[in-house]
Amino acid sequence: MKTGYYSFFLFILIVFTLGCYYYYPFLSDDSLISLRYAQRFINGKGLTWNDGHPVEGYSNLLWILIISLLGKLGMNLILAARILGIACSIGTFAVISSYFKAKNIKKEYVFLAVFLLVTTPCFTVWAIGGLEQPLYIFLLTLTLTEVSKIVNDRSRTIYLLPLWLGLLAITRPDGFLFTILTTIFLLFVFRKNRKDLIKVTLVVLVPSLFLLGQLIFRYNFYGELVPNTALVKVKVTLHHALRGGFYVFKAFFGTLLLSSFGLYCLFYLVYKKKNLFGFYLLLNVAAWTAYVVTVGGDIFPAFRHYYVVLIIFVFAIIFGLNEMQFSFKTKSSKTGFIVILLLNPFIQLLIPDNQNAIDERWEFRGMKLGETLKTTFPKNTIIAVTAAGCIPYSSELPTIDMLGLNDYYTPRHPPKNFGSGMLAHELGDANYVLGRNPDVIIYHMGAVPRFNVGDQMKINPVFIDNYVEVLARQSNDEHILYFNKYGKNTGIIKTGNIIKIPAYLMSSVSDNECIFKDKKLLKLLKKDKIYVLSLKNPAAEQWEISQSSRNLFSLESKISYKSNEMMVTLIPNKEIFLETLELQRKY
Repeated sequence: MKTGYYSFFLFILIVFTLGCYYYYPFLSDDSLISLRYAQRFINGKGLTWNDGHPVEGYSNLLWILIISLLGKLGMNLILAARILGIACSIGTFAVISSYFKAKNIKKEYVFLAVFLLVTTPCFTVWAIGGLEQPLYIFLLTLTLTEVSKIVNDRSRTIYLLPLWLGLLAITRPDGFLFTILTTIFLLFVFRKNRKDLIKVTLVVLVPSLFLLGQLIFRYNFYGELVPNTALVKVKVTLHHALRGGFYVFKAFFGTLLLSSFGLYCLFYLVYKKKNLFGFYLLLNVAAWTAYVVTVGGDIFPAFRHYYVVLIIFVFAIIFGLNEMQFSFKTKSSKTGFIVILLLNPFIQLLIPDNQNAIDERWEFRGMKLGETLKTTFPKNTIIAVTAAGCIPYSSELPTIDMLGLNDYYTPRHPPKNFGSGMLAHELGDANYVLGRNPDVIIYHMGAVPRFNVGDQMKINPVFIDNYVEVLARQSNDEHILYFNKYGKNTGIIKTGNIIKIPAYLMSSVSDNECIFKDKKLLKLLKKDKIYVLSLKNPAAEQWEISQSSRNLFSLESKISYKSNEMMVTLIPNKEIFLETLELQRKY
């Protein structure tokens, strides 16, 4: 590298580091889904999310495999995901810098384009966000440079391109799209040259073998030809297309300086210069944008799915400025150059989708809750969640994904209105979830029932009769959890002449507060307050509060009976933390 390029690379690295620090510790909940797969893979349980029927609830195979390798070497999985994301991000602008330095393109062009990219939060947010985008873009950058070498530099070496495309194909299912586009483009470019046409067969053959290998694995291991994620997220409807179109619209204006400048340079390359590589860039932008619109956009911060367009615009800007032979020698051009450099970082601070990456910290609450559940309840305690990443990852408990991403049944039994709601949050079957008898049901990080499955739960008689709402506190946080009165690990235990009732199942009209303490969930019972619990009593047996517990409650405490149920009523003599209430058979 020339001295100028070394200085430029170092400066960009500093800006990138500051950007990552600014958005740290953002971590996507979906990244923790991937890490649960890696966690279980390392532990010898295969690429699974749960025991039982395996489900492919991930869409980033290569990413998970690399993280699993780092985890097997002893690295913390969250740290591994961050390090891999940062390394791939640095690799992306290193590849760009090295390639254009070798082409003797003015470093000012490269600096401007890469600086705009690095100061657009999509780049830094997803460097630390834990998902596969940095690896995906790194491989796409390598692909773009290889195609540029073939078209612009007349390189006859085509052998690295199929490798990058093959790795793209197994990084994300949509990665094979670039194999299709690249093959079509190269077939057109070499349509009159039979010798080069034969080489192009490698471009489609090698990635196809990668894809075929994954398909064979998928079919043999999961028994499916498409990943579960596609069944949950992809439904081509007008509603999803409108959402996808609005997503692209927001992403364009949310990255306005980079996107508008990139679009103008792309227009210049294609319309003014009839540049072949410009046509390739345009083909990729058009196809990817159409794909994003079709699938309904995305729900994550900082325009994750627009990342592909941004990296293509970086190449468009550099090649466009080079074709224009734009000069930075005049005073006005220098001023404009500095204004653009200073303006972009400040504009990005005002974009709500970028601010969401700073505000979104609930995943850490979820991991803390998961760790607490892990230490409080047995390891076979079944939880049902809508946030399928943080709580299952940290708790390592068997889990029902109520939204279906990691569940076999749910996406194969969608509601009639599937395709008309929030992306990836439309599915859910309360009867199915309750049929699996979960010990604890958790909406989001501990909230009232929500989404389609929550609406069903609110009116489901099994949920109403069998589950108790508990406000569980830990440190300075609190969670609304729904405990199964008859759950194997969280419910009432009857052994012979004794019934043991977890005290957290007792509640009053205005008090359902409990506290996680010393690896237990304790009920705070307040003096003279009335606490009740209704439970099944099909044999019409008679029970009374055990001798050991009776002195804690007033004489007005009682057990009443009606049909096949009994009602336990407690009135504490003083404020107490209670773990278990014991009843004994009454003769």
